[in-house]
Amino acid sequence: MKKEIDELKFKLNLVKEAVHENARLSKILELKEKGPYDFVVAQIIAKEPTNWLNSLIINKGQNQGIVINQPVMSFSNLVGKIIEVGAGTAKVMLISDANSRVVSLIQRTRTEGMLEGMGNGLCRLKYLPINADVKLGDEVVSAGVGGVYPKGLIIGNIESIRIERGGIYKSGIVKPTALLSGLEEVLCLKSNLKQ
Repeated sequence: MKKEIDELKFKLNLVKEAVHENARLSKILELKEKGPYDFVVAQIIAKEPTNWLNSLIINKGQNQGIVINQPVMSFSNLVGKIIEVGAGTAKVMLISDANSRVVSLIQRTRTEGMLEGMGNGLCRLKYLPINADVKLGDEVVSAGVGGVYPKGLIIGNIESIRIERGGIYKSGIVKPTALLSGLEEVLCLKSNLKQ
């Protein structure tokens, strides 16, 4: 009897996992049909989080058209960019990585700053003018400057604001909208908008 119960629990768990996967894949299919970008869907096969470095390994690479500096998203939020490419795998540097830099905008006011990863799942938006209109909860998006990230990709929200030493500029802590630690699939954006 116990063996039968264990088998039923195992089968029920498989069904639950299939339901979750189906929901994620349906969302991707809808985005592929209605979204503005072409993309390659990739599964995460490894994670390399350390105190300061945050990266993922995906199951797509050069053979599937993946290239260095290709932007990577979750369903609607910026996750990072490709930094290494092999034949069938690639490495993604997350926006929270201490080496990550993204020119970004506060969406409400169009104030521009430099988003830097902090290595702890958060980012810092630096070099905001001292008189910048910045509020808690403001949404931060990519500015489309620098040739890597398209303009307007959602990054996250301002969690705290401070005036930096010397009073020259403000900075804000940004919590990424994408749950970086819970990703299972990512979307590797192709370089152009759909026609």
